[in-house]
Amino acid sequence: MPEGASPEEGRLTPSSRAEAEAWALVLAAEGVAHRLVVSDGRYAIGVAGADQVRAVGLIARWADENTEAALPPAEPEPDIPTNAGIWIALALIAFFYVTGAWSEESEYFRRGTADARRILSGELWRTVTALSLHSDPAHVLGNAFSCAVFGTLLLRRWGVGVGAWLLLASGALGNLLTALWHGSHYRSVGASTALFGAIGALAATEFVRRRRLRLGWNKAWLPIAGGLGLLAMLGTGRGSDFTAHWMGLCAGVVLGALAARSLATPPAPSAQAALTLAALGAIGIAWAAALG
Repeated sequence: MPEGASPEEGRLTPSSRAEAEAWALVLAAEGVAHRLVVSDGRYAIGVAGADQVRAVGLIARWADENTEAALPPAEPEPDIPTNAGIWIALALIAFFYVTGAWSEESEYFRRGTADARRILSGELWRTVTALSLHSDPAHVLGNAFSCAVFGTLLLRRWGVGVGAWLLLASGALGNLLTALWHGSHYRSVGASTALFGAIGALAATEFVRRRRLRLGWNKAWLPIAGGLGLLAMLGTGRGSDFTAHWMGLCAGVVLGALAARSLATPPAPSAQAALTLAALGAIGIAWAAALG
């Protein structure tokens, strides 16, 4: 019999020295007499027989309280193969060759620009039509490139139909919020509001996914921080419409979060096709209202 042991003593056998020391601290905190035993490099806790049941219960309760809850299996990150973002970029360039550069005499710009005074007077179609107008070749090429990158990422995450609506709705909502912010003396054109909406929607989607996986706030908010970082890098340059970019980002965050909380996975291809046609129809209706 090991030195110091008694016939009534029971032994609790932890898996490591660290666990033995933790158990000893638990028992000491609860006033349970015990001793740390080392034999042949193995650790054990010696407890009087009368206290053994209580000691086992205390250690079991401590283990339950200090064991992290099992995380749910990681959600697969959807990656829907599509190059639709590139096709949208090409459509922006093609439409620019139809409308030409900014001109006060152009019917497209006169009727389709995001004119805050007219938007607030009820011409809400301008929040959509302005997304397809660009002031000069550099403007459209820059937005086309961004669409090929961020638009494609969004459409691959959500599918063409849902992604198209996130782009369109965040851009239109961003233009409306910008008009409300500036009041009557404001006009703008360009797809950048929608493209920052895409960044916001992607950030919010990842934020919701991380929270669903029970990641702490210190890790879950990082995608939102990344979106703000992109806004600072890409949306604040000379000549940039920061307010429109900021409003587009905010709109995208809200709509992306709603989509992520409402849809666990992207809809089926048939639903995506219907949503795509509906988005194209909405753009067509907006331009029909503008030119009608």
